[in-house]
Amino acid sequence: MGYFPRGVKKEGHRYYYYHFLQLWKYNLMFTMDSDYDLDFYSDSSDSEDDEMFHFMQMNAIALMFLQQQPTQLPTDMRGRSGCQRSKRKKRNHERALMCIQSDYLQPDSLIGSEFHQHFRISRTRFQCILEDIMNSRGNAFFKTTHNANGDVVASIEARLLLPLKAYSYGVTPRAFKDYFQMSDKLASECCKKFNKVIIKLYAKEYLRKPTTTDVQSIVKLHKAKHGVDGMLGSLDCTQTFWKNCPVAWSGQFKGRYSSPSIVLEAVADYNLWFWHLSYGHCGCLNDINILNRSPLFNMMLDGTLHELEKEAGVVPFKVLEESFEKLFFLVDGIYPNYNRFVKSIKCPITGEQRRFSKWQEGARKDVERAFGVLKACWQVLARPIMLHLTSDIAEMATCCFILHNMNVSDRVMGGNCRAVYVPSATMYDVDVEQQETVEATVDRLITPPRNLTTVQAKHNQNFEHLVPPEREELGEVVTRGDRFKDLKDVEEYKRLIAALMAKFGATRRSYSGRSS
Repeated sequence: MGYFPRGVKKEGHRYYYYHFLQLWKYNLMFTMDSDYDLDFYSDSSDSEDDEMFHFMQMNAIALMFLQQQPTQLPTDMRGRSGCQRSKRKKRNHERALMCIQSDYLQPDSLIGSEFHQHFRISRTRFQCILEDIMNSRGNAFFKTTHNANGDVVASIEARLLLPLKAYSYGVTPRAFKDYFQMSDKLASECCKKFNKVIIKLYAKEYLRKPTTTDVQSIVKLHKAKHGVDGMLGSLDCTQTFWKNCPVAWSGQFKGRYSSPSIVLEAVADYNLWFWHLSYGHCGCLNDINILNRSPLFNMMLDGTLHELEKEAGVVPFKVLEESFEKLFFLVDGIYPNYNRFVKSIKCPITGEQRRFSKWQEGARKDVERAFGVLKACWQVLARPIMLHLTSDIAEMATCCFILHNMNVSDRVMGGNCRAVYVPSATMYDVDVEQQETVEATVDRLITPPRNLTTVQAKHNQNFEHLVPPEREELGEVVTRGDRFKDLKDVEEYKRLIAALMAKFGATRRSYSGRSS
């Protein structure tokens, strides 16, 4: 009775007894199907017979023990690896929906006035998102009301509010699973599905590239706010820290900070709307390295940006008596001396230089304020990111960028969630013609062509003419090189800085560009 096979501990722990008995249970079943004789093998004196005798003896012991002990493990041993699963918890989704309605969504809700404080978007915007998801195709994850067993599942309100609250407070989704009555897995799944549906529905509108109408409105906005014509925005970079970065990647994601980080490059206007976003760069890169691989820099080299300026009719523009053919961005001191960049003077000496530097640094705070508002509202970008996969991080960050531009649009357009963002709407009453032009342009970007077959057929007919020959490809490379040389024109850069310095350094001016 005191014999134990090798590998089984002799302390008599129930965990080892369980696996030991399960093993010998199958051995016993195999033995009962054979023609072995216990009496014959028990009388043998051979070594093989002794081994078989011990084998059969342990089978008999196991059978006796199984008849006396229950087959299930004790309660304190459940949930461990290899043991039975714990009982599924029943969650009261109906009570969670009732709490959400009484606390936030009803007209006489308890803390409905603080909805924007808790979820960082207005209640009207939330209702618009809810309606768009319900009216769109697919998105069965949010439209499901009952599971296969007929039980009530988490409501669409709970599945939308949990990601918003998790992103606004910068915590994991499980932090609010008690209020929304969700499991850890469902809470995490809500965040992933929320990112995908927001990107699917709103990315083309709220992350769009500036159109000709947008460029005209941006230039008009900055002329009124900063007192200069030809300003397209402010360019800068910021970092988000990645806590769960793989050890093998930590070297390339570490820069001047000791923690791994991911860099965001952006262009913002005075209203804090992001017109350009490039996210996912390693933390070891500086602003110049990121600019060289940025889509914005590629637009400068392939002529797309210059053609857009010509179509908008904003070039040429004048600063005092000097005429210029390219719009410019406000940048900090690390960027190169390109004729599209306006930098501050590192060590201003004269009064003219000090006043120009004061204006440039004050106007360039547009992008700094945009970064501050972005991280203050969506603290998931300000705190170390807990996600592991880069694809999940990209979707989460993109969702936050869209929500940020949504808030800017709601603030500028007077709370109208269905209106298309017009940068200069805060200065003047937007006329109906301009609003219709912007909406038509955005609808052309968002709405796909109805007759896809006809469009594809026309594309196939003209496909041969669309492929340029090799000599034209070589000419395009030369053109990009010429544009890069033109971008590095030092004389043009100095002429722009001198004109701006003469404008803002001659008299004392405020940050907005008006005489004090």
